[in-house]
Amino acid sequence: MNLKNTFFNCTMLIISILTSSYLSNAQTKINEILASNQLANFDDFFEFEDWLEIYHEGPILNLAGYYLSDRSDSLTKWQFPMNDPGTTTVLPGGHLIVWLDNDPEQGADHATFKLSPDGEGVYLTQPNGTTVIDSLTFPQQQTDISYGRECDGCEEWVYFNSPTPSASNEQSLPATPLLYVNEVLILNSTNLVDENFDADSWVEIYNPNSFQVNLGGYSFSTLEGDSYTVPNNLPWETTVEGGGFLLFWLDGDTEQGGHHLGIVPEISSGTLTLTGPDDVTADSYNYEVELPNNSWGRVADGSPSSSWFSTPTPRVSNTLLIIPPAPLVINELMSANLIDTTDATGMHEDWFEIVNTSDFPVDLAGYYVTDRLNNPMKYQFPLGIPDSTVIAPGGYVLIFADEDSSEGWNHTNFKFNSSGEVLVLRSVDGFSIADSVHFPLLNLDTSWGRDLDHTGAWRVFSTGETTPQYCNVCAVSSSAEVVEHTTAFVCYPNPVLENTSIVVSHPSFLVDLNGRIVQRFMFSGIHDVAVPPGLYLLIENDAELPLVSPIKLIVE
Repeated sequence: MNLKNTFFNCTMLIISILTSSYLSNAQTKINEILASNQLANFDDFFEFEDWLEIYHEGPILNLAGYYLSDRSDSLTKWQFPMNDPGTTTVLPGGHLIVWLDNDPEQGADHATFKLSPDGEGVYLTQPNGTTVIDSLTFPQQQTDISYGRECDGCEEWVYFNSPTPSASNEQSLPATPLLYVNEVLILNSTNLVDENFDADSWVEIYNPNSFQVNLGGYSFSTLEGDSYTVPNNLPWETTVEGGGFLLFWLDGDTEQGGHHLGIVPEISSGTLTLTGPDDVTADSYNYEVELPNNSWGRVADGSPSSSWFSTPTPRVSNTLLIIPPAPLVINELMSANLIDTTDATGMHEDWFEIVNTSDFPVDLAGYYVTDRLNNPMKYQFPLGIPDSTVIAPGGYVLIFADEDSSEGWNHTNFKFNSSGEVLVLRSVDGFSIADSVHFPLLNLDTSWGRDLDHTGAWRVFSTGETTPQYCNVCAVSSSAEVVEHTTAFVCYPNPVLENTSIVVSHPSFLVDLNGRIVQRFMFSGIHDVAVPPGLYLLIENDAELPLVSPIKLIVE
């Protein structure tokens, strides 16, 4: 026997056993995801896309040939490329980011699918295409808040208000920013109902900052000693947008969601205090109770003085000027588009259709759409492009709900929940509802539409029956109403140059898109325009003129 060869073979066997043991103890984990990225992190192309982070404990690992997918029945949906080890290799104790943006041409770390913010599964699979190394079924997500393991590789999953891509999953306690208890309604009988159609007491929080604030972990308390801490695991219900408003129900029904507080106040005047997780008081507010359906709120958002509101303003500014919407109707929608309509880029995206049922053109600029009741101004149609946003009388326009507003004015910053949800269209005041619909779970390539158009009951249109940007059932409803005005309300020229004059047909006033009156025209005739360039609403103020829709006036 050759002792030298025997020693060599034994040594290699020991090394092989140790290496196998080390590899078996290695952990490769899906560590963190961001499924709704608007402003949190951008890729090498300065685009805000969904991403997934992989954490690896063990020897250096090249993921070339491994697979990622968002479907358990199609584990080989995207494969890590074989020709870019500099991008697909993860170091011991290291992190690797994959952009889930359906842009594989942008590099080896860009997958061929996107994530749904409504929640779904994600799977990391070995090169054999069948052995799943790690998987995650994540719940609904909030924009710019990631979902990750409490520490790298840990079993517990939590939300991160400050995402940690390519870094350890650690989160420091943020300082409590400036927030306001802005409006309170205790005696609510007919003012507003929650998603369960209960008319309960409510409180509105105003965020004056430029950034969103997740109120998970904040506490509400009263002078009587009642206290409730908002849960940390429902950020899509507890996050108030920058410059926005969030409504909480004071009903004690905490099982109904994160915006239902475990506090039921007495029917009397009181004090409500909001405290941050760092025990710093964000605001303490004294409110009054008098007549039913009258709220008590700050005269202006965040101001020190308060007053009664006979018309409460939940979820919007307390200085709101009500602007009635034009006769616009949501006519049809699709929440699971596989082979139906494509957008301008050739992608099959969720969509909905808006119809102008009037006999005059209507500009969608400044109108809002949302899929969340607690965020009524989630997406606003952009201003200044009337060639695109004006809908002709009786005309149809198709809007893509694809969470990709960078692709054009008719692409929203949200996607539909395929299991069903709400869609609301509001006027430029962000409050008055033009139309809304609650739609159910829909099968692939089927739509939910009106039969008859504009006024009929909602039903499912099967594959092949869908009619995007066209009438659903091409007949005129006998109940359709045509708005007629015996006296014309007009202004010209429109657009008008700054510091020049316009002619108005009736007494009226100009309102900016924040609802503020910026100029009044006390009589019909010629007036100088004394406002800066922008889009304004000209609203008639003549008792002899029937109620008409505002005129959108562009000042250049």
